[in-house]
Amino acid sequence: MTVTKHAAMPIGRQVAKELNHNSVSTVFLINTIVLLTVGLLAVYYVIQANIIAAGSYKIDVLNQKLQSLNETHSYLAAQELSMEDPTRVLNFALSKNMVEAKDAVYLFENGEVALRP
Repeated sequence: MTVTKHAAMPIGRQVAKELNHNSVSTVFLINTIVLLTVGLLAVYYVIQANIIAAGSYKIDVLNQKLQSLNETHSYLAAQELSMEDPTRVLNFALSKNMVEAKDAVYLFENGEVALRP
């Protein structure tokens, strides 16, 4: 078995080597943390942008539905007005051989309809 003797390294160089090794580890650790932070912020940005885009799309769809319902409402209101026209009602009644009810007594004109004497 052979034993080799290495020259003793001066203490100053040992400390410098350890500090250099520690500074590399520290720089690597800081770079890793910075990269992870940037990556997480990028993922957060993408998620938030997606949420905003989805909300905007939903608003557009609801606005289109509202516009369609407003058009339908306008059409139905116009139909209602044309059906309530007095001359049209009179023509309908005459075409169905209906007669005017004169001196009609309505059941609920008197508030005491269902009361016992």
